[in-house]
Amino acid sequence: MNNRITIQFRAMNTDVEAQLIHQLNPLSDSAKTEAEAGDFAALVKDWFEDMETRLSRFNAGSELSRLNRAAGSWMLVSDILFELLAEAEAYRLRTDGFFNANVLAALHAAGYGQSFEHAGQFKPDAHFQGEILRPDELFLEMDTRMKAVRLSSGAQLDLGGIAKSWSVRRLSEWLRRKRGIKKGLINAGGDAMVWDDCTDGGPAELRIQNPWDTSCSDAAICLYNGGVATSSTLGRSWKTPHGVYHHLIDPREMKPSGSDVAQCTIAGPDVTACEVWAKVVCIAGLKLGTAMLAEHAPSYEGYIYKLDRSLYRHQAAVPQKTNGRYIN
Repeated sequence: MNNRITIQFRAMNTDVEAQLIHQLNPLSDSAKTEAEAGDFAALVKDWFEDMETRLSRFNAGSELSRLNRAAGSWMLVSDILFELLAEAEAYRLRTDGFFNANVLAALHAAGYGQSFEHAGQFKPDAHFQGEILRPDELFLEMDTRMKAVRLSSGAQLDLGGIAKSWSVRRLSEWLRRKRGIKKGLINAGGDAMVWDDCTDGGPAELRIQNPWDTSCSDAAICLYNGGVATSSTLGRSWKTPHGVYHHLIDPREMKPSGSDVAQCTIAGPDVTACEVWAKVVCIAGLKLGTAMLAEHAPSYEGYIYKLDRSLYRHQAAVPQKTNGRYIN
């Protein structure tokens, strides 16, 4: 007999939902079952709150904020931050610099210096001229033996979306392998991981909202095992005297992206890769973004809304049949 646990809360500046299915001990009474559900709920919430404490750029005391203030000097960091920075740097190189964590100064210049509930107070700097880095230009040094990091002087990191997707993936893996959760879904602001080690039931269905009419879903992604992530220029956007700005910074200009893509949803084996490539497509545009996706992540696919409101389906260059993933 299985027990379904549903957990909903807010952390990392977004809505988090977890649905976990685990096998009940037939000898357990209802009080023990409820206590166990409460333990899982506390565990999930504590994990995301800890990640927010460590990785939020809005918390001056976070480990990430301390690293940004230490730019130019070596700093010992936690295993968690070291692993996340290593993965972010690998994706920067893999995406020819379209994914780049060194955009915090540009976000501040665009006005996004506070959490998004304060968007009415955002004040952009029209005279900001951010340093544009070459795709191969190093701004981060890492000492694996010492777990130490040094940012180049002036570098300022925002880990935003990749921190959420990484947190989703790490927690999902731990629950699956260490706590015996055979089937589950964890979704943090559209970055979702699904796993199903059971033989019964159908896939999880994640509907893709039309970004101009969120009550309407134009497509659905159905998953047994894998990740989904959505990136959009419309959700976190704000009006300024210079036009509408959003949070997706184009590292080629250090300004909000001006591509033809409004929203991109990517599905594939790894939710962190999905988040990275969804952002890359939004920044690079439909033609270049999907070409890069086909070359560097051939097992990933998705749906892309252009600014003209047309919907484009990108099919995986190398279909993945073994993980039971399909798209309607």
